[in-house]
Amino acid sequence: MKPFLKYAVAWVAPAFLIGCAGAPTNNAQLTYETEPAGAQLFEAGQPIGAEPVTRTYVAKGTSDSITTPDVVAVWPSGAKTQFFTVLKVGSDRLATLKRPAGAPGLQVDLDHAKVVLAARRTEAERIKREQLRDTARASARCKAQQSGSSISGSATDECN
Repeated sequence: MKPFLKYAVAWVAPAFLIGCAGAPTNNAQLTYETEPAGAQLFEAGQPIGAEPVTRTYVAKGTSDSITTPDVVAVWPSGAKTQFFTVLKVGSDRLATLKRPAGAPGLQVDLDHAKVVLAARRTEAERIKREQLRDTARASARCKAQQSGSSISGSATDECN
């Protein structure tokens, strides 16, 4: 390789890599929650799931802001609310869509929220137990038991 080319590569390659690593983002994230919990969310008329839902929005061109599409939250009672916002590029925000106060069927939605929140707690507890089990299985004691080199007579349920 010619000396000039060596020096050019030595200077240009790191500058290119640094430029890529530091390239500005052209999107923003928004997480939708509802109050009470458990509403179904729709964006531009299409279902996007039960809350919480996180969406990534991309800016058009070189704009530094993003106007989100309308998102509609629908509770089991049929109560609805609509929401949109303007996000700054690079932001990560949370939006809580609140059930309209005067809409009928509040108790239906509150009862549904209790069920949803109980299911979330149960799932969080399951994940925590699974993480604890995985941590125990990765321990030196469990690895020794699994390899058969342990002489301990203790229970090995968390190691299997």
